[in-house]
Parts: sequence; structure tokens; C-alpha cells
Amino acid sequence: MSCLTPSPHPARLSRRGFTLIELLVVIAIISLLVAILLPSLSGARRAARASVCLSNIRQLELAHTLYAQTNKEQFVDAGLAHGGTGTPATSWPVALAQYADGPLILKSPVDTSPFWSADDGGPFAGMSLRRYLDLAAANPASPPPPSQLARWTSYGLNNYVTSSKQPPRELMARPNYDSYPRLPRPSATVHFLMMTFGKDGSAFARADHVHAEGWDNGTPNAQPVLASNEMEIAAHGGKVGWNATANYGFLDGHAATLQFKDVYTDYDNNKFYPEIAK
Repeated sequence: MSCLTPSPHPARLSRRGFTLIELLVVIAIISLLVAILLPSLSGARRAARASVCLSNIRQLELAHTLYAQTNKEQFVDAGLAHGGTGTPATSWPVALAQYADGPLILKSPVDTSPFWSADDGGPFAGMSLRRYLDLAAANPASPPPPSQLARWTSYGLNNYVTSSKQPPRELMARPNYDSYPRLPRPSATVHFLMMTFGKDGSAFARADHVHAEGWDNGTPNAQPVLASNEMEIAAHGGKVGWNATANYGFLDGHAATLQFKDVYTDYDNNKFYPEIAK
């Protein structure tokens, strides 16, 4: 029996590292791919946050529908005044809490307001909604008195459809629009919107409603600027102006991401005043 004799010079595997040029080419390719992908990833993150925020508003509208069904079709009222006081017990974040399927999600994922309290991960010293509800539950017969409140919510009400914050009667064709029977077109009327983050110190950052009747002073193109003092019209895209994008809820229960020009042009053409909303 014969056997194979090993070769005196076995084959050797060639081992060679990257040259400097090859390494630079790889780095350049990776950098190019990152540059291409980053804007797409950033856009996807923005879209996801806008979607979550829109879902929050739909949840609020659903809770409000249940509230209205229980309260003879009456709309929920506002109660947080500009500047962090008011009548918290009548505010909609308190009133709607029991009508939600789980806890109300009141903070938008894009909300970076400096007026959130420590309870909500912010730096402000005012009373949070959680703290207020705990104190009210501990003593139901005597809720906490108004004090300096923190920001309770990213969202607010169109004051035209509230009982206590509606515009003066002389500015409306009807006495009020605070219930479904009194509303001409629920599907066209803005209900929930996004409150200003208040980075410029605006007192509306701690309110739960806006005053839409004051957004047209007759100055051309002033409307988006005036509105931005009360609501975050560019929360989901653009800059303060007609193309600023944010989320809105409507009184038929639907919600949409819209540009400011889609909901407001001037005093006689907008989706806030129920008589002309269409």
C-alpha cells in the first residue's frame, strides 16, 4: 500500500490587509451613504412623532364624544387661564380624565416647552396636573385652590366652542356654540389644537384654550404671527407663516395634520368660527 508523500512546500494562505487607498474609499462610501440616509431617517422620525401626536388628539376627541353623550351634547369647557391660574376643576384635562380609555396622553412627543413641571420631566416649579388630581382626590369636598400651575397639556380648545371663554356676544352670529345642536358643521370646526410651547414666555403655554377672534388685526400676513403667540402653528413643520404645519382635531371626531392656511385665512374665512367654518 502506497501513501501520498506530503509536499515539502505546502501552499500558504496569502494574508494582506487593506491599503490606505482602499480604506479611504470604504470610508468615503460609508460617509456618502450616511449623508444620503440621515435626512430620510430624520424625516421618518418627524413623521412618526406627528403620527403619535395625531393619535393623541384622536384620543381626546373620542373622550370628548363620550363626555358629550353623557352631558346632553354639551361641549367640555376650558378652565386654565393665561398665566397659570384659573379654575382648574373645570378645565377639560380634569373633566375628560374619566372618559378616556386609559390615561389621557396630554403631552405631544414634539413638545419641548420649558413650562412642564418636574413631575412631567420639565424644569418649571408650578403644580402639575398629576399633583392637582392627587390633592383633589385626597380631599374631594375642597379641591386645591388656584395657584401657580405648570403646563398641563400640549393641546388646547378653540375658544369659540367653550362656555366660559367664548368671544364677546357681539362678535358671533349666535349666542354660543357650546353644544352639538348649536353647531352648524362639526366636521369643519376646529376643536383641539396645539398650544404654544411658550419658549418666548407666552402665558398661553399654561392655558387650555386660545382666543381665535383676535388673530386678524387688519395687517397683511399678521394672522400666523398673532396665532403663534397662542398656539404652536409650526409644531410639525415649516416656520411661522401660512405654510406652518400642526395637528388639529375637529368636532366630528376626526383629526388631521394641516397647514395654517388650511384652517385660517382671516376673520371671515377660517375653521374656528363655527358660523363660517366649512
